[in-house]
Amino acid sequence: MAETVTPQSPGQQYSPEPNILERRAADYLQKQNPRARYPLQECGDEELAGLKRAKHRAIIWSAIAGILSGGIIGGMEWFMRQGILDGMQDMTLMEQLPYWAGFFVVAGIVSAVEILFLYWNALRGVARISRIAGIPLQDSQYARLLVSGMSRVALELPSPRHRIYGIDPYAQMGRWKLALTSILYRMKVGVSSFILRVLMRRVFGRMALRGLLPLVTGPLYAIWNAIITWRIMRKAKVQALGPYTIEFLMQRLEADLDRLGSTARDVILHGMGELIMRSQDAHPNHVYLLARLLDAFEVSDRELAIDWPGHRRKLDTLDEAETQWVLEIMTIATVLSGKWQGRPRRFLQEVHEACGATLDEERLQARRKEMLEGRQPT
Repeated sequence: MAETVTPQSPGQQYSPEPNILERRAADYLQKQNPRARYPLQECGDEELAGLKRAKHRAIIWSAIAGILSGGIIGGMEWFMRQGILDGMQDMTLMEQLPYWAGFFVVAGIVSAVEILFLYWNALRGVARISRIAGIPLQDSQYARLLVSGMSRVALELPSPRHRIYGIDPYAQMGRWKLALTSILYRMKVGVSSFILRVLMRRVFGRMALRGLLPLVTGPLYAIWNAIITWRIMRKAKVQALGPYTIEFLMQRLEADLDRLGSTARDVILHGMGELIMRSQDAHPNHVYLLARLLDAFEVSDRELAIDWPGHRRKLDTLDEAETQWVLEIMTIATVLSGKWQGRPRRFLQEVHEACGATLDEERLQARRKEMLEGRQPT
């Protein structure tokens, strides 16, 4: 059965108004991955090896693109300087102007072609990861959320800036930091790549060994592209495997729901809301888990007014089984975004202290490893 798109559905909550690029990327991902529901078993060695190959293939192709574009741009400059303009030693700035104009036009075209290839390469790599991991992008209850999250990863788009189930993920982030984050996101692939090219040309253009420019710029561009693509593939893997961990968690939780009272359920929901705000990001895996918890707890009012300080004081009223579930869910939720250190980890430590427990670092690391391997938490 196809997902019913309502204002309360997780896909609509996460990305209510996808832009045209997100829609096109989503269409491509769905065509590449026909799966409609999760497989019941854990990821096997074959799937994990396939995910690694997909990541390495995307990184290698991005590095090749960097070598080619760097070699073309660097070689073009060397040829124009030494071959056409005889080094430009005796030329005035006005006489050099046509050269600079022509160089930047050609460099801009080469960089634009490369950037388009990098986006396509990332989208293709994300499609491979989603297909190998087996995440359902067709007609499942959470298909739109999953495909929106994977699309935005491939396009290097930040999470949408709006409330999710009444929660403002950026409530604890300063407006200046929010604006800066948006600018940096837009610079990651496109603007940053072109700025790097201009800077490298200026730096090496002043060196005595400028004749080696084509040999130097290619590897540098390759490294830059590889770093960007590695980050994209890492995020894609986290988003592809995170819901496996969530589904395994919910299978255990739903079998034990009778042991959770209303207070424990409220504490869990408000803890999730606080974690999202502490993380300062509406990660799709957190939205997925929150939606699954709301369904499991049969919450009718999906607009949550988060009051963590008030619910934290209720932790000492829970029995042992309820406390263990709070700690387990918060521990798994902490690693779901891939950014488990810093503010999320401090929040998890705060939850443990409020429960009179000590944060088990080995257990936290184990949960992270299990998620990245698509295995059921032990």
